[in-house]
Amino acid sequence: MSRPDDDHIGARIADYRKLRHLTQLGLAQRAFISRGTIAKVEAGLTPATPTIVAAVARALEVDIAALNGQPYISEMRQDRLDRMIAPLSDALDLYDLGPDPDISPRAAETLSVEVHELCADACATQYKVIGSKLPGLLGELTTAFSTSSTAADRRRIAASLSWSYWVAYEFVYRLGYHQLASIALERMGWMAEQAQDPLLSAIRLNKRSSMLLRRGDSRLALKVLERGHHLVNQHGDPGSIPVLAVSGSLHLAGAIAAAQAKNPDAVTGHMDLARESASRIGRDVPRTYWASFGVTNVAHFDVATAVELGKLGDAMKAARHLHFPAGHPRMRVGRYYIEMARAYAQMGKTEAAERSLHRAREVAPQQARYHPLLRETVAVLVRRQRRTPTGLASLAAWVGM
Repeated sequence: MSRPDDDHIGARIADYRKLRHLTQLGLAQRAFISRGTIAKVEAGLTPATPTIVAAVARALEVDIAALNGQPYISEMRQDRLDRMIAPLSDALDLYDLGPDPDISPRAAETLSVEVHELCADACATQYKVIGSKLPGLLGELTTAFSTSSTAADRRRIAASLSWSYWVAYEFVYRLGYHQLASIALERMGWMAEQAQDPLLSAIRLNKRSSMLLRRGDSRLALKVLERGHHLVNQHGDPGSIPVLAVSGSLHLAGAIAAAQAKNPDAVTGHMDLARESASRIGRDVPRTYWASFGVTNVAHFDVATAVELGKLGDAMKAARHLHFPAGHPRMRVGRYYIEMARAYAQMGKTEAAERSLHRAREVAPQQARYHPLLRETVAVLVRRQRRTPTGLASLAAWVGM
């Protein structure tokens, strides 16, 4: 297998840096990162974390997707996902065109059930299933919404349509189509307003904060999350499980934003509030507003925030107490193993990092194949060794290196 010497984030950072006529020191000063870190990332000897990528992209005035190398067209062609993007893009443009005379929509209850199943597919990272079903469902829901005869039906279909846009966001965002993801979130927000559901609007803001964090804008992400809490407070039943789950998930997102801003006190504050919500619920409720919230997710974020803060020893201690129950969303479990692989790679524990990468592939293969952090971690591990172990070589080939 050829070594991926020129196909990694660090190499792309070096290319753009040279195009901007910057030295490593100049880029480091603009991005507020040490020159040594820039040098190691460019050489592919340390993982380019999301925080580093966001800071460098901002300094270089380039889109993060360009540095991540997304979307991964050749792999998408192998998985037959590339042909699913155009139909979905077209379906997202139907939102204000009224009913399609060639579509006879099914009953609102039937459509709601199908949307629920697609939401479950999104949490299970079943991208092929989503890509094949979602465009047609969006067309049917758009026509149903336009032709609904009662206010109750209109609100119900609007909620289904809003969740369908959430699924669209999860699908295109994970594949690297971030402009389409932004459009999907806009559509989701519009339909959440039509559904008159403040919790649904808050979930949309949670995802919007994730996109802001991807750009390294933790300040604005926290403002968006604050607006989400304001919407949650509009709900008529403040002690209900849905309210606690959505509020708790917003605090977990706030903890990650605070960790990216290197504010450990704010991280602790958000984590304590999320823990309180989880304790009041008393169990995992992953399908409540698809927030994947509960005691397990709080324990997961104890690990994730420690990794983001660079407290790798604390992350390892927290990980020892984390056990995912059967049926926990694969999206979350796969993400956890990718985060652990990154942490082990930073600690120089190659074998442990490789084991985590294989677990991420086993748990959520379609998520792992297209996740930039997994690909970057694989590249770092390959570059550190004189001879690539068979298992690591297999992973590198699988992600297209």
